[in-house]
Amino acid sequence: MSDRIELASVVIGPFDDVQDFYIYQGYVLNESYIFFLDEGTLWLRHVHKVAHVDHLYINGDTGGIILAEHPQGNVKELIESIMDRLCGMDALTFLTDVLLWTPERVDMNLKLDRFR
Repeated sequence: MSDRIELASVVIGPFDDVQDFYIYQGYVLNESYIFFLDEGTLWLRHVHKVAHVDHLYINGDTGGIILAEHPQGNVKELIESIMDRLCGMDALTFLTDVLLWTPERVDMNLKLDRFR
């Protein structure tokens, strides 16, 4: 699985101040998604590749998802483990076994009627 992710940097922002940007180092999947740590929280975000610059991405078109808080051990190994586990399950299993039972989960509308 490690050949599917590459070490890269991402620029995220602007935030409250138009010049408020953050740069993180993480692991990119398919030149579209980055896993990175921010203050002990493992995030997954959509990103866009910066043209003509290797291993540099900018914030994408969606918000982020927190995958884990205060992960222990090697972060790359954790990311690979998460990817292996998710690749091994179907979407319905993810919904019923993971998403529905996530502690502190709030009600959400996935708007799955768009699949019709």
